Amino acid sequence: MARRQKYGIKYPFSSDNDEMIFMDLNDTMAEGTKSQVLHVIFTPKGQKLRDPEFGTNLVRYIFEQSDEQSFDDIKREISEQITKYVPQVEFKDISVIVDEESDNGIIVSVEYYTSRGNNKELTKVAIKL
Repeated sequence: MARRQKYGIKYPFSSDNDEMIFMDLNDTMAEGTKSQVLHVIFTPKGQKLRDPEFGTNLVRYIFEQSDEQSFDDIKREISEQITKYVPQVEFKDISVIVDEESDNGIIVSVEYYTSRGNNKELTKVAIKL
């Protein structure tokens, strides 16, 4: 029986698989990279033992004013952390907009490329804060 390549633990974490393994794993490199990006974005700084700088402090922007300065700070923090912890990502765009359905909500959209050989695959991740 041929062994299949796996690319890290799937994020968000789950264990809903038929392969009798403890946690779901990513089947493709693109899925693995997306899991890494989400893990960095959603982990608050200081949560990871032995690497207190891992993650972002996006939760602090939930109650901040929705203005260009806050949006620029969010973009910078996401860009710096993903560049540091997921170096295979090449950013296309990071945008922050006000959520029209919520009074204080914002939506962060991250578009990035992952390379595999000569092919580049575009992935978009949208996060509602």
